[in-house]
Amino acid sequence: MRILTVLSLVIPIVLQVCILGLLLWRQLQKRFVWFFVYLLYALLETTAQLVVSGNQEIYFKVYWSTAPVDVALTLLALRESFLSIFWPETRLRWFRWVFWSGIGLAVTYGVCEAWLLPPRQAGQLVSAIIDLEFVLNAVIFIFGLLYCGFIKLFGILEHQRETAIIFGFTANACFTTVGVLTRSAFGTRFRFLSESIPAVAYIVAEAIWTGDLLHEERKLPEPRQTLEEMSAVMARYIAMLHKYLGREA
Repeated sequence: MRILTVLSLVIPIVLQVCILGLLLWRQLQKRFVWFFVYLLYALLETTAQLVVSGNQEIYFKVYWSTAPVDVALTLLALRESFLSIFWPETRLRWFRWVFWSGIGLAVTYGVCEAWLLPPRQAGQLVSAIIDLEFVLNAVIFIFGLLYCGFIKLFGILEHQRETAIIFGFTANACFTTVGVLTRSAFGTRFRFLSESIPAVAYIVAEAIWTGDLLHEERKLPEPRQTLEEMSAVMARYIAMLHKYLGREA
């Protein structure tokens, strides 16, 4: 178990160093400031966890005391990539409504799931932490789905780097949620599985970021629709919906 714990920390550290080096090599640290800061913090965080990994009590204190900053930087990195693509679209009322409705549904689902399926064999503090982690991962997962829907809707083909960053965080949240659900449903019965899945999930995210940065950014034509075109399309959809609801009434 000790060897697996060390490997689950050493591999992310190696990949974090590689990603930071690639960001500097491709001169992307200014374009993705918060993602760069997030990786620097994650490197320090994981290194600290590795140093105290021999003492389980101290390890968990370090893990949970550093988690809030990690969460904040994750959200800032996601926001940074999202707004670099969709900043003009945030002026559209329907765009904001769809986005925040999706995030609201994610929070609602996460809270309901945590309430209906509380972690088994866990104290109040551990249960609260696991529940918050589940809600956060649900929000990030829905964030990724919204991003996929928006790039498809607007016909966006470029922004390779931003897409890789968001997909990495989304993949991590998706797989980590499986680990949280395993812990909630079975308690410590499958402890190895519930603890291994989040570690593997983060390595998958780092592999996505590393794989993207190893390649040159593709320069594709951007056939995205203008705000006026999208507003006209949405107006037609809304009119059709009102007409349909009027007939149903």
